[in-house]
Amino acid sequence: MPQCIFCDNELDATTKPEHILADALGGRMKTREADCSDCNNYFGGSIDKALTSQVEVIRNLLQLRSGSGDAPPGLRNIMAGSEKINIGNDGRPKLKAPPFVFTELPDGNVDVKIQVESEEELLRYLPHLAARLRITEDEVKQLVLGGGASNTERRPGGIHHHISLGGEDELRSAAKSCLVLLATKVGTAPLKSDAFADAREFVTTGSETFYKTSVFLDPRELPYAAQLAAQFGEFFNLIHVQSDGNGRVIGHFTLYNMVGWQIILAEKDGPKDVKVTLVSNPLNPSNWSGRLSVDVPFDFLNTVDNSDRLTRARERLIAMSQRHVDQSRETEIGRIVDSVCARYGVVGDDTPIDASYVGDIMAEAFARVGAHAMNLPHEEKISPARLKQLLGIADPETPDET
Repeated sequence: MPQCIFCDNELDATTKPEHILADALGGRMKTREADCSDCNNYFGGSIDKALTSQVEVIRNLLQLRSGSGDAPPGLRNIMAGSEKINIGNDGRPKLKAPPFVFTELPDGNVDVKIQVESEEELLRYLPHLAARLRITEDEVKQLVLGGGASNTERRPGGIHHHISLGGEDELRSAAKSCLVLLATKVGTAPLKSDAFADAREFVTTGSETFYKTSVFLDPRELPYAAQLAAQFGEFFNLIHVQSDGNGRVIGHFTLYNMVGWQIILAEKDGPKDVKVTLVSNPLNPSNWSGRLSVDVPFDFLNTVDNSDRLTRARERLIAMSQRHVDQSRETEIGRIVDSVCARYGVVGDDTPIDASYVGDIMAEAFARVGAHAMNLPHEEKISPARLKQLLGIADPETPDET
């Protein structure tokens, strides 16, 4: 019965499957033949979490789902200019502000400003506003009707994200992934030998010495990066482990084809002349391979040149930012057009459009898209009739003439 790489627990059919590349990074390949359920749980809540937390901004910007299909994480309490916003897991920003603001006036009255995301949200807050003002909901509705309302669309202010990659705990997770991938090729027994003792200690408890002497930032582009990008997307994730004839084993862990690390898993006496690769497309997690045969000169893996540490990472970040801008623009224009069409009763691609409305639809859609493109707010007054309908206020009945 095989044993866990990191402890002496036996592995069997009840062992919890381990994601070789973390699920949050788009990983789908799993194995029960590397680490036990206890170690799996421990790593998932500690070093794996440390690594995947670092890429939450990237996942939100590019709308990268997990390997199991979960939505990307939302981002909370983000400064956008002078305002604070939350960004949902759909990538849409939402102003983080109280739904209503009270201002005491010199004459003793109170000015109330209501700011909500939707008409439905307004209706949800009316009872709370009535309780705060100590009046009835019907009285609140009359106040809202008298004050008027408008729909305003505007883009948030500039957002500056801080992205930091690497760190000892994060690279412990990367080293663990390399060892787990290697176990799928050679089994766990060789990895429990003295040759891998330092790597195992680094993964399980951390080791400043190993971190400083056996883990190296490697900003170089991989020799086969262009071919992998063509097959698995420009932001591929990769784990590659290879050894030479002396059993020197090196793992290479690459995040989003942006930054990589070289990890010396065994100085010598490991499995000889072995190579194994896992590559995944985070833009489409179903596009992955754990059977790729990649020819990498061992001398390349065994050499690190980080004299130009930032150029490739900067280029990748620029490419990511441009993709985010293009993707967001397309999504927002689609939302605006759908919203305008819905106002005229056109919902879905199969709904016929009344010819008399075509001009109005196009004019309104162009105006709103233009305002969005020029970063200008677009405000539309809500008519009293629509506001009455929304609030459920009936017009007084006209008495019958006699």
